Amino acid sequence: MASSLLLNTATPTFGELFTNGRTFAVPRFQRNYKWDEDQWEELWQDLIASAENDKEHYMGSIVLKTHETRKHFEVIDGQQRLVTLTLLVLAAVKCFESWAEEGHEPEANKERAQLFRGRFLRAKDAASLMETSRLELNRNDGAFFRSTLLQLRKPVSVNRLRESERLMWRAFSYFVSQLQARFQAGHDAAGLSHLLDAASDKLLFIQILVSDEMDAYTVFETLNARGTQLTVTDLLKNYLFSRFGHDEHAIDVAEDQWIRITTNREKEFPRLLRHYWNSHHGVTRPPRLFKEIRESVKKHDDALMLLDELETVSVLYSALRNPDDELWLEVPAARKFVGEIDLFGVTQCYPLLFAAWHHMRDEFVAVLRICAVISFRYIVIGKLNTQPMEREYVEAARKVRSGAITTPAQLFASLRLLYVSDEQFEADFALAKIPTPNNRELVRYVLFAIENQLSGNSRSYRSDGATVEHILPENPDEAWLAVFPEPGVDIYRLGNYTLLEAAANRKIERKQIIDKKIEYLKSGYKLSSGFGWREWTRTQLNERQRWMAKTATAVWRLNY
Repeated sequence: MASSLLLNTATPTFGELFTNGRTFAVPRFQRNYKWDEDQWEELWQDLIASAENDKEHYMGSIVLKTHETRKHFEVIDGQQRLVTLTLLVLAAVKCFESWAEEGHEPEANKERAQLFRGRFLRAKDAASLMETSRLELNRNDGAFFRSTLLQLRKPVSVNRLRESERLMWRAFSYFVSQLQARFQAGHDAAGLSHLLDAASDKLLFIQILVSDEMDAYTVFETLNARGTQLTVTDLLKNYLFSRFGHDEHAIDVAEDQWIRITTNREKEFPRLLRHYWNSHHGVTRPPRLFKEIRESVKKHDDALMLLDELETVSVLYSALRNPDDELWLEVPAARKFVGEIDLFGVTQCYPLLFAAWHHMRDEFVAVLRICAVISFRYIVIGKLNTQPMEREYVEAARKVRSGAITTPAQLFASLRLLYVSDEQFEADFALAKIPTPNNRELVRYVLFAIENQLSGNSRSYRSDGATVEHILPENPDEAWLAVFPEPGVDIYRLGNYTLLEAAANRKIERKQIIDKKIEYLKSGYKLSSGFGWREWTRTQLNERQRWMAKTATAVWRLNY
């Protein structure tokens, strides 16, 4: 695979892409046109700079699927850039034709318009002499592109256009406006021609040719670049929809389903799909996922079933990332643990949660708590390698689906390898450091969990008004530095934090411990009112954090 890709890479210019009668087609079910003014403006400025400075500009990679003739290509990645550049050329043709109609060098401008149409917009078959568009768009955008934009017609009603059609029309209008502002005053056909020549000769692409979707999928997983997850989503959609053949009704139904599945989670879709697949089929690494789906989903009914299941699981996926999701109205007790798992940034347990939602619904809250406690001990405090975690969760998911696991106790036994022992957890916690600048909510969560254990209250770290007080201040003065000459080692240790009312926190700021303690003892929070140290050095910090670790062991414990 690697050698094949190396042999099929090149760096053509925009003009070279369209040489020798080449034509391009956006796959039928690929994403619609989505670029807006930010992207048009960036492209315009890049082109102007390239033309004025006579310098090449890289447009990024374009991934094309080849056909036998090597003259027709499917645009697997790069659609937005190719369409936008084509709209720029159309805008230029519009300017030439308008000048000709106004009597400014009419013959020369008509010829220029025809020249650039031939170079970038039209292809003629040598045998049939039939003209076709060099670029065909997808199922939703193709008709408007062919019948309106390529014909330089104005839509009957812009307001009635689809979103993607409206964006294409606005992009075309944007470039017409920019070209007129730059060249209209003197009807500068030569200047406009020079700009198009710059687009043709100076805009470079990194072209990658692939022979099938499997190669394309591997390319995207290898690149792992910005935007490639969207292209992987397109690749999967095109394959699934191809199973429907020419059944337009099934395609319309599937399109509606796809919108429901991917709305607000398009970039997340490959991850959602992999969690779903792992939950059913065991751990599958990203490079093999597309291959396994192709081997499993071969027929119309297979694709329908997969889309039905993905639609169901997509609702749960979104809810697992939002403790306030309306799904939890059915299971209010789940909110606490959903919030914790999301706060920890843990997704390895999703395959198990997908399985448990369908097969252990009555015990789902208990399953969530098991995942939350294991995650806190294993990842947040232990900072252990997550690869074994994914494997164990996926294996547990398959056991839940098979009926081998039906109770929380059985599940805990299956995940026992991931549960950090009390002794090790206490030792890890006694040394743990969580910096507040990027993890303030997580620090609040830890402190409130210990506070509630000490006080018997149930205050929420999300809504309570307490502030996080650094006993050794974040910006220590000279007196503090005399005690802590390397403050960075200790400032963000858990033992250096306490909870304190906002007014008291502002009052003491960087004061010494003897002054701080006066305010601590007045506090309504046990973590502060029970503060018993008269001085604060690393010795006392270690002692306090060991005490907190013993309490934490009781808070984050599973008794099965």
